[in-house]
Amino acid sequence: FDLAEKHTFAQQFCAMAEMAEEGFVDVSKEQDGGLLKKILVEGKGEDTPSPGSSVDVHYVGTLHSDGSKFDSSRDRPGTFKFEVGVGQVIKGWDQGILTMKRGEKCILRCRSDYAYGQNGSPPKIPGDATLNFEVELFDWKEKVKTPAEMTPEERRDHATKMKEAGTEAFKQGDFATAVNRYEDGVEYITFDPDSDDGHGHSHGGMPCSGHGDAADKTEPVELSEADKQLALALLNNCAMARLKNKDPDAAKFDCTKALQYDPKNIKATFRRAQAEFDLHNFKACQEDVARTLELDPSNKDAEALKRKAADAEKKEKKQEKAMYSKMFG
Repeated sequence: FDLAEKHTFAQQFCAMAEMAEEGFVDVSKEQDGGLLKKILVEGKGEDTPSPGSSVDVHYVGTLHSDGSKFDSSRDRPGTFKFEVGVGQVIKGWDQGILTMKRGEKCILRCRSDYAYGQNGSPPKIPGDATLNFEVELFDWKEKVKTPAEMTPEERRDHATKMKEAGTEAFKQGDFATAVNRYEDGVEYITFDPDSDDGHGHSHGGMPCSGHGDAADKTEPVELSEADKQLALALLNNCAMARLKNKDPDAAKFDCTKALQYDPKNIKATFRRAQAEFDLHNFKACQEDVARTLELDPSNKDAEALKRKAADAEKKEKKQEKAMYSKMFG
């Protein structure tokens, strides 16, 4: 062996010893011991991200030598999002996160050649440093063409897949992922290539920056009957997932968009009533409940919500009266 080969052999031997002692496995493509992984929390299902996917993670980075923390996404608002497997992050992340399942938490131990190399990343990461990253993978989106790059048929297919994925997540109680998928489907099926803003996007979530409240009043994109039914299903499903996820304001927005496509849609009317109730807008709730019963007189859920909203409104007025009596009595 020459000196370089001896050094490489020594590194691999040390890595094997670490794996045996601490429960790590070698997940490097080269199987050279440069990237070790230890699962802390098992993920769901069997799927893993593919290269180019936009992943959503939290991480805590520490030096392997002394355990000192040099960075953590948990110290900042929100999670860390990036495209994995395309060189946006260190080699250890690009390879290691591709092995993770949704919901998995693990430690990725990255040798220096899988991290920041001989130079390190001053002042916190010295040269030739092995790093430990505790990584939690929440979700990812596969890289797909933008709505503008797709044909109408491709947009319809993508929206249908997002509806199916959202429904699967909903069944598993993963309402945040369900919302994410339904939103994506709405964006694609309601895409307007002739939009004045040049982007042609229209989505079922809350108004994005620059739209303001006017987004509630814009005319819906003209759709074929089949596409309209798909958009309605996505918006109604998204509203239900948002209600489950304790986001009634966004659920109300989805329902209002759905009613632009079909003013007599029972599900959208009733779910908006549910959202109004959660927002303590009891009068608006009762108006939507009345409309629901007009469309479907035998709707037992609407009858129950009607009584619930009336009782809540009476209770609120009684509390207000008592409060004013204390203030001015």
